[in-house]
Amino acid sequence: MNLMFDDVAEFHREVLKLADAKGVTLISDVFVIERFRFMTEELEEFLDSALKGDMVGTADAIADLIYVALGTAHRMGLPFQKIWDHVHRANMKKVLGETKRGNKIDARKPAGWVPPEAGIAAILLEAIDEQTDS
Repeated sequence: MNLMFDDVAEFHREVLKLADAKGVTLISDVFVIERFRFMTEELEEFLDSALKGDMVGTADAIADLIYVALGTAHRMGLPFQKIWDHVHRANMKKVLGETKRGNKIDARKPAGWVPPEAGIAAILLEAIDEQTDS
């Protein structure tokens, strides 16, 4: 993950000429809407390509979606690897089972499962504290 995140950071610096984020931020409503549009476009390309049986287009759409999502996290100054690791640990405590989505293969939250939001909040608070100490 770090290599992909670093690649996207390099793209933002070298191609888009954007400085790294100075801290954790949502930047602006315009930024949020633009990123939503980027991600939606890639999701639509994924669906269209996959339903057409276009494996190349499907793979490209998945890579582009991840690229845009990581770029969004980078621009927001998120300590993304820490957040990823925390969410992964929470997901690994889920169990195979049916959910309201109705997918044949899915993971459900067992009794006592703890959602990751409190841990993410702690990670973000730590990052914000570090940027105010600097």
